[in-house]
Amino acid sequence: MDWQVLTRELSLYLESQVRVGLFGSGVGLSLVLGFGVAYACYYLSSIAKKPQLVASNDRFCRFLEEYCPVVTETYYPTIWCWEGRVQTLLRPFITSRPQVQYRNELIKTADGGQISLDWFDNNDSLYYPDASTRPTVLLLPGLTGTSKESYILHMIHQSETLGYRCVVFNNRGIAGEELLTPRTYCAANTEDLEAVIHHVHSLHPSAPFMAAGVSMGG
Repeated sequence: MDWQVLTRELSLYLESQVRVGLFGSGVGLSLVLGFGVAYACYYLSSIAKKPQLVASNDRFCRFLEEYCPVVTETYYPTIWCWEGRVQTLLRPFITSRPQVQYRNELIKTADGGQISLDWFDNNDSLYYPDASTRPTVLLLPGLTGTSKESYILHMIHQSETLGYRCVVFNNRGIAGEELLTPRTYCAANTEDLEAVIHHVHSLHPSAPFMAAGVSMGG
């Protein structure tokens, strides 16, 4: 075998591929299509799944399936970034923050503390122009989250398009509010949340009342 001839032929072939381009040669296009098909198959078979409901009895599961049908639908995560740890790493670089104008309210607790509530009244709501019956959504941020978190701002933006009113529960001592008692926020204590629920409901007793939480808030 003449290695010089073989080397020369191989060099000419590589030069022609560089001039044609990887996609022009058809090899690159085949690789991209093959990878795309494999990725789509893996995504649909292993990533996109229906939620698994875990409850103490079947009655509650049936209740959720009937009145919250989204729990029976297949969930399709972001196709280009579905893995949770990758999302955590990318989030600081791709975060967007919709503009939201809040109305702040401080309420007192039974032990002398205070809780900061940030309201988005949505007075321009087209679906629910009557403020007394406008649905209210109580938003509960994560462990150290506040009303300024990007995910809360996006939830308010989505609620605005539906015509809802929102109120964000900032736990005591968080969001820059003065801590008036030695007691700080603890997720195991629900007294503050109960106080907020009763307060919001008393302000709008005729309005549908819902809550949505993220992470520890959930």
